[in-house]
Amino acid sequence: MKTWLRIAAIALIAISVAAKATAAETKAVQTMAGILANLNHFAGDADKKALQAIIDDKASTAQEKTVAQALLGIQHKVSDADKPKLQAIVDDKAAPESLKTISTIMLKLNHTASDEDKAKLKKIAA
Repeated sequence: MKTWLRIAAIALIAISVAAKATAAETKAVQTMAGILANLNHFAGDADKKALQAIIDDKASTAQEKTVAQALLGIQHKVSDADKPKLQAIVDDKAAPESLKTISTIMLKLNHTASDEDKAKLKKIAA
């Protein structure tokens, strides 16, 4: 009986870890990473439509919508109003690592992402 309980506990942990990893790489996150990797000063018209679609999508998480809204509003850098929202995602231990990475890059953004940050974003977008 104890063996069965141990196996069940291990299985539950493995499932929860796998679910968290899968959730981190949603289509919305991949799209935002791709947009940010190619961003130069602000989002283009096609990117703005894609970001608005993420915001409007009921399947998008609240954090994904927050990042999309902040990315939509970038004019050379993140707005002062969006900075605390992005910082909250970075500080949230339950937030997916990919969203934390995107948020961190956005917080230090100045016109465009660094080459190192673009490489991180391209991995997320893939």
